[in-house]
Amino acid sequence: MKRKMIGVLLASALLLPAEAQRKDKKLLLDVAVVTAATCAYVLVIPDTRQRIFRDASLGRIWENVTHPFGSAAEGGRRDHNGFWINYVGHPLSFAAMGLYLQERGYDNLETLTFTQTGNEIWEYVIEGSMWLPSSKDLIADLCGSLAAVYVLAPLSDLGERKIAAGDRRWGNFVLFYLNPFKKINRLLFGRGKNSPAWHLFPLRGGAAVTLCWVL
Repeated sequence: MKRKMIGVLLASALLLPAEAQRKDKKLLLDVAVVTAATCAYVLVIPDTRQRIFRDASLGRIWENVTHPFGSAAEGGRRDHNGFWINYVGHPLSFAAMGLYLQERGYDNLETLTFTQTGNEIWEYVIEGSMWLPSSKDLIADLCGSLAAVYVLAPLSDLGERKIAAGDRRWGNFVLFYLNPFKKINRLLFGRGKNSPAWHLFPLRGGAAVTLCWVL
């Protein structure tokens, strides 16, 4: 069973969009990062780990895929998870994926395609191997991705531009940190080519303490 589910997880990565052409993003690497994060979640959460190794069935996946709308509707009716799981945890996780991808250089459509492919793989294949996909989760995850692309990422970019222009009011830093992957991606992938340097405060002799923020 373990080998079967590992194979399913790896094969699901192949369903994501084809390699993009822009030089500042590497689809295969980003698929590997998202897949690794998904596998880590499956292995770390005790209930999910136990059920996926005990109850996973390729037959359930096939039933979900061949009846996508009916299975999602029925799964939504049976989904009795609490508010924090369905309406906070799910959208936040997909908002985080969207913000990560935006900082990796994907445009809005590419980001939404990537995140919603992952959304469907999670609901119909990974969780779908154990129970029905949930229409509640599918919608909540989509909303999280849309919020990342059209609200959080633009506001974060606005804060970054204002800080780079010398407006260092605290509100601009709050906006900037709406996308924490501006920092995290630097730690993961190294220094970018066009990273702005922010002069925080001057020192004696004309020197300055400078923060070189790297995307």
